[in-house]
Amino acid sequence: GAGAVGEQNSDAKSVVELTSGTSDDGQEKVVNEDAPENNPQYTTAYVGNLAPEVTSVDLHRHFHALGAGVIEDVRIQRDKGFGFVRYNSHAEAARAIQLGNARLLFGKPVKCSWGSKPTPPGSSSNPLPPPAIGQIPGLSAMDPAAYQRRLALAKMVGAQAFMQPQGQRIGAPGQGIYDGGYGGIASTQPPMYF
Repeated sequence: GAGAVGEQNSDAKSVVELTSGTSDDGQEKVVNEDAPENNPQYTTAYVGNLAPEVTSVDLHRHFHALGAGVIEDVRIQRDKGFGFVRYNSHAEAARAIQLGNARLLFGKPVKCSWGSKPTPPGSSSNPLPPPAIGQIPGLSAMDPAAYQRRLALAKMVGAQAFMQPQGQRIGAPGQGIYDGGYGGIASTQPPMYF
């Protein structure tokens, strides 16, 4: 009957689709593996549609708040309105792109996608210290309770950073004046031996 012919046709069609996807020299396959979402070398999120006043500190703080992973680098092209946030791993960057897309930063929804090139294998893998409290403009005008909350949060986050040798930057001289000596916490920590 006609029904059988219809089934045969659809079978033949699905076989063609399966085989045409990968030609003998495997070129199709390579193209797919190079897509950033499939390539573990891509660890950078591209962030577009930035407001002109956004700085790399703002961008760092914004993505740090998403909690997607360890941020290693934040770069910004202010004249072009976009920036890049590099994560420690591909999975973290993927999460950041998902969580960060369309979130408002300075009132504009940012556009997140994969950075255009993979992270070079030799890139230094140093997590940035958490965004410093001392850099928040108009700190004195901030409600003290909010400041205390931020301080508590920074201590929690900061404790993780102290495990890394470059965590000492958090206690850099000069920051202490903003935050009542909190910057000195690095020097009072007992030395850690691994």
